[in-house]
Amino acid sequence: MESSRVNSTGGERDGNATEENLSPAEMYPRGESQFQPDTHRALDEQLSRFPTGVDVETLDSSFAMLSLRQQNRWTNRSSLQQNQGINGGGGGWSLPPQREVGLQEMMNHYFQRTSPSLNDYVNDGGSYGQSSVSPDLSRGRDNGFGSWRSNEGFVNARMGPIALLAYKDPKSSLVLQEKIDECSKETIDVMFNDVISSIYELMEHPFASQVLHKLMHKCSSQQISHIIDVITLNQLGFIKMCIDPVGTRSIQSLLRCLHSEEQILRVVGAVSMGVLSFTRSNGAKHVIMQCFNQFPPSLNRDLIEVLAQNCFGLAIDQHGCCMLQQCLGTSCEVLTKRLIREIISNALSLCVNNFGNYVVQYVVELNDPNITILLVQQLFGNYARLSRNKYGSHVVQKFLKIHYIDHSMIVYDLLKDIDTLLVDPFGNYVIQTAWFVCEDVLRAILMRHIERNKPLMRCNKFGKKVLDKLDL
Repeated sequence: MESSRVNSTGGERDGNATEENLSPAEMYPRGESQFQPDTHRALDEQLSRFPTGVDVETLDSSFAMLSLRQQNRWTNRSSLQQNQGINGGGGGWSLPPQREVGLQEMMNHYFQRTSPSLNDYVNDGGSYGQSSVSPDLSRGRDNGFGSWRSNEGFVNARMGPIALLAYKDPKSSLVLQEKIDECSKETIDVMFNDVISSIYELMEHPFASQVLHKLMHKCSSQQISHIIDVITLNQLGFIKMCIDPVGTRSIQSLLRCLHSEEQILRVVGAVSMGVLSFTRSNGAKHVIMQCFNQFPPSLNRDLIEVLAQNCFGLAIDQHGCCMLQQCLGTSCEVLTKRLIREIISNALSLCVNNFGNYVVQYVVELNDPNITILLVQQLFGNYARLSRNKYGSHVVQKFLKIHYIDHSMIVYDLLKDIDTLLVDPFGNYVIQTAWFVCEDVLRAILMRHIERNKPLMRCNKFGKKVLDKLDL
């Protein structure tokens, strides 16, 4: 055997290296399926002669070969014993009954009149010992349906045959959905009893949740109450389900299946306990909006009370202010009045907040004169201060552009600090807006103050903006 190696002293290649000088990795290359009988002894001798600076990659290659040999040895022995046991020869052992056989028998019992395609889906996916859950899902892959993660052992241990079939793939899920459309009440009861123990996992699964949506529309009032019992038993789990992209659609489907006031109050109560956690989830916001659009205020009183009590905290939050604006746009007048009352009482603090000012502007955009006038009166005496604020100046400009309010009240309040506002980075924009919306009398008053401060304004870049805008 010839090989080309690097000399440890001179760094030159020796083209006539003997077998004794070869490393174990060169003597036993990776992937070679034939081994000498004295593999272990030869490898020990080679390792004992290794220098101190042994190559880690070479050692890794050597131990990999040993591991591969041991694995092949045990695999061949196991295969031989299984063949002997199955064929009945040599007194070998036989394979224990597998889960798939039991699954097939149970499915045949549940669906005696089912088309052949349904039975085919049960056995689809492999031979004895393979799980009916698709490989991609059992390994927790994304599979194009979000960040859902699965545990194959848990699925096989907890789920019944119908739940496993709903879990399997889109085709088997569609078969079950078609069966639900045409099956009898007795079959619905059987399916419900099979899936109720694993309702949490199914409601957050992309395939199984579609089956549950169909099934819940066929369930009786007692069965719907049973579902509510299970999913609201763990409040934290219910909140996580509402936030989950798939689970939130299951909750919205459940809301459409509620039959009694008692069921509605229980679900709305569970939703109200997670309102502060729902601000960052668009799906959870839809759950809240559906409660207000589908149920009367008398059944949403818990949710209304929680939103009203936390109105200020939601308004100054980046995501909460968006949810608050959606709540103000609902058809629930009781909720709208409660929220507007809280917003008006905290208007000054909201106007100077980077997110709260949008909530105040949204209330103004509702175009309700009574509400707008209450806001203007609530902020009277603070317009000069608001005009010097980056966010509050936008609110003051919004007020000045409304035609049905008395602008003089705001302008006279601005005149108290006019000298500062004319050269202020934000206040100068408020003065420009006031100039264009004021009538002749108020405009003449503003003109006198501008003429008096013109020398100072010419030396200030913000004052120059006012003079250029007004052609002065």
